[in-house]
Amino acid sequence: MRTCHNCDAPISANFVRVFGDNDGTLEGCIHCLSSSELTGTDAGRDAPSLQY
Repeated sequence: MRTCHNCDAPISANFVRVFGDNDGTLEGCIHCLSSSELTGTDAGRDAPSLQY
């Protein structure tokens, strides 16, 4: 099982696939980042643009 690079908590490959970047890099996990940090620019990813 993979571990978080930030806090060493165990994380699944599916978690990395969903919240990581295209290279499989993950800056943190649900144990050490807030949900907005996981999905927003704080996680090293661009926040999605919303279209109405």
